[in-house]
Amino acid sequence: MIVNGWEYMTKTAAVLPFSPNSPVYVDGMLSTLYYRTREAGLIEKVFCGDNPNHDQFIRMFDLSKKVLQIMCEVKDAGTEAERTIPVGFCWTEFPRGVDGARAAFCGFAFFKRSRQMRALGILGLAYWFRGLKIDVLHGIILKSNTNALAYAHKLGFIDTATVPDYLFHQGKLVPACAVIRYASNFLPPYDKWLADNAVEKG
Repeated sequence: MIVNGWEYMTKTAAVLPFSPNSPVYVDGMLSTLYYRTREAGLIEKVFCGDNPNHDQFIRMFDLSKKVLQIMCEVKDAGTEAERTIPVGFCWTEFPRGVDGARAAFCGFAFFKRSRQMRALGILGLAYWFRGLKIDVLHGIILKSNTNALAYAHKLGFIDTATVPDYLFHQGKLVPACAVIRYASNFLPPYDKWLADNAVEKG
């Protein structure tokens, strides 16, 4: 069962850190994320043209490189039967600055279609902005990855630039889209949204 009082969850979705004492911190989780993402044919899109093998993927998520969270559907929330079903993962990397002026890059990946995708994105943003004290999030997306761009826009990211010949994908240099999201205009509406979707305490 998820730790009682965990903020970054609703009745049907939860974003959980991949760290000790978390219910998703189990042997084989990173391998599961890798193989499920590869089976979905999304590895190169998720990593902007890079095509890591299994061992490279595992090394990517060393805590000194990327800070990883697992995005889960939640069944029977708030009961003894509560369980989490991973449907994707998200991460931050390359942090810069100090509390009150901190920026980082971020990424999202779903290996399973889910009705909770938007909610999980919102919870991921909240975890980064509030839990990790990040003030500004940046993203780099393959320009051809229109699904990822549409998802970013749904989460309130705005385009800042199109960078020509920036990423290497399928044997050639291709353009990338840069996007940005600020904590200052996310957290106030998030608190109301979370209250409306909170797990009932029994």
